[in-house]
Amino acid sequence: MGNSPYSSLGMGEFYGEAYSDNTGMGQSGVSTGSGFQINNLNPALWVRNRFTTLDIGLIGQYKDIVAGDKKQQNAGGNLAYLSLSFPVSPRWAVGISLKPYSFIDYQNLSTRFVPGTPVSAQYYTTGKGGVNKASLTNSFQIGRYVSVGLESSYFFGNVRRATEVSIPFSADGSDYIVSLNDKTTYSDISFRAGAAARIPIRKDNKLNLNLGGAYSFSTTINSTHVTSFELTQGSFNVIDPDTLENNLNRGLTTPGQLQVGASLEWPFKLILSADYSHQSWSKFKSYAGANDNLKDVGRIHIGMEYLPRFTSLNYFNLVRYRVGFSHGKTPYTVNKNDVYDTNVSLGFTFPMGRGYQNFLSLAFVGGQRGNAGAGMIRERYGRAVLGITLLERWFTKQKID
Repeated sequence: MGNSPYSSLGMGEFYGEAYSDNTGMGQSGVSTGSGFQINNLNPALWVRNRFTTLDIGLIGQYKDIVAGDKKQQNAGGNLAYLSLSFPVSPRWAVGISLKPYSFIDYQNLSTRFVPGTPVSAQYYTTGKGGVNKASLTNSFQIGRYVSVGLESSYFFGNVRRATEVSIPFSADGSDYIVSLNDKTTYSDISFRAGAAARIPIRKDNKLNLNLGGAYSFSTTINSTHVTSFELTQGSFNVIDPDTLENNLNRGLTTPGQLQVGASLEWPFKLILSADYSHQSWSKFKSYAGANDNLKDVGRIHIGMEYLPRFTSLNYFNLVRYRVGFSHGKTPYTVNKNDVYDTNVSLGFTFPMGRGYQNFLSLAFVGGQRGNAGAGMIRERYGRAVLGITLLERWFTKQKID
């Protein structure tokens, strides 16, 4: 996804749970699901999909990074999600999904004087890798208005971090290179539960009040840690490489996350949505037991979806249009200053295929994280999510007149 200095902290940068349609609504929608596409913000909403649904998403991002008088532009992309949902019965849906959970991608260079000498050393710090998530979701309809769901996930992935110090002490001009290489492999399970209610306000299903919430339980992810050390000069070892830690088993503690939301829904016409999310990153513990000075975060998400006319023969009256806004504090602190992230979004869902039973969704997000103050890092970014949704009538009993 491109260079991200903030990803050097904690578990790195997070992709979030929103798919393309919710991304276009400011990442809101924990209380409402249309049934046309999978709503991954809340496991309880998967049961709204009455047909077998395949959702595939791709994500791309462009960044403009400023730190003091230094600037950088970069871009990247990745698979955003791959999900399949199918109804087992009218009140029970099962889903499977695979998506990236977080990523680490940074490369920094700094120069410092070596104490007691007239020379300076160059420090290179890099990090690559990430954590992925494979999930099984069970969603149930209870009664007429309430649904519940449980997502069981398996985390897996690895992260490589390296620090190299170049020291110009040699008389022949070749530098000494001191390298510390670190590889951490993650694997464990976690759970996320959700509930949602659709309450009719007007008769004949003309206006609904939707309420919803999801909670990701805190978990300790098992990690295997390997650390090695090298000292070289001109590509030759000065001393034999040494493994400082070999397959050391430790745990990484991730905090729980709460998402709550409410929305007003005029079915097949208009949705107004507002969510709030909170995560206690102050309770985060790395495999070394460090907190990385992370703070608790809270974030608001506001969005709107508009469908001009569901029964129209005009194609553009069948397109769903979205707009959204999101603002909140990130877990990061730089020079004792909190880092905030604000973005706006636009989204579109275009029906396609025979009978318009399949959909192509686009979401565009533009925002800023941090600021350009002394010692700070400002990131201005543009992000695009492309989603493809295919609906099939699997498991439907055929009838012959």
